[in-house]
Amino acid sequence: MTVARQVRVLVPAAEAELAADALWQAGAAAVEERPGQLLAGVADGGDLDALVAAVASRWPVEVVEVDLDGALDAWRPHARAVRVGRLVVRPPWVPRPAGPGVDVVVDPGRAFGHGAHPTTRLVLEQIDARVAGGERVLDVGCGSGVLAIAALALGASAAVAVDVDPEARAATRANAARNGVADRVAVLDDAGAVTGRFDLVVANMLLPDLAAVAPVLGRAVAPGAPVVVSGLLERQLDDLVAVAARAGLAPDRDPPARAEGWVALSLRAR
Repeated sequence: MTVARQVRVLVPAAEAELAADALWQAGAAAVEERPGQLLAGVADGGDLDALVAAVASRWPVEVVEVDLDGALDAWRPHARAVRVGRLVVRPPWVPRPAGPGVDVVVDPGRAFGHGAHPTTRLVLEQIDARVAGGERVLDVGCGSGVLAIAALALGASAAVAVDVDPEARAATRANAARNGVADRVAVLDDAGAVTGRFDLVVANMLLPDLAAVAPVLGRAVAPGAPVVVSGLLERQLDDLVAVAARAGLAPDRDPPARAEGWVALSLRAR
């Protein structure tokens, strides 16, 4: 059993979104909502005390030890197939639903990206709308590889998937093989190693991570091609636009897409 320390906040349901926003702003890497409480953690090197300070003045809070393996697997019994445009995204143990659709089968393992999270759905919608066939796609912060694999399943010719997490890279390779696209995706551990230009660039990451890779996104996108980013809360849009501007990117004409308090934004080179 792998044990991790997390912040547990006891919060009424009506205030859960407010508390979650405070935790995200304080640097949470993940926030899980359970009846009457939120559990939040930080990435390696993150400041757990900052999460406590962000909510302790308003709600009861404590630092607890949790079974990390159990927490990472808690979603599995509740998993479902997700339809997004032409796509049907599902884990291998969920039967394919009746009806048309391009099947994308993804087991994230210990990585992010099983298809049902609002930010993943938002980017999948953009991929469905923008991939017509033959595109080169870059997925930065690929997690399970679901975005790159979905683009390939819809007819993109090649993809590069990047993630610093070895669990994510392993999951991406396994899922690419599962979907028969392993020969069309290159998996890298460093965004700085990306070369060439891409017809579609996607990045589903929290704002601090987007800020870190924004220069890569700006260099990698082909002239006139879109960069689709998500992992953003609505209140972070202005901050993201400022980050993008420093990388030579600006919002395109399409309005931001929204789902459950999260936002996806399409950018283009200025």
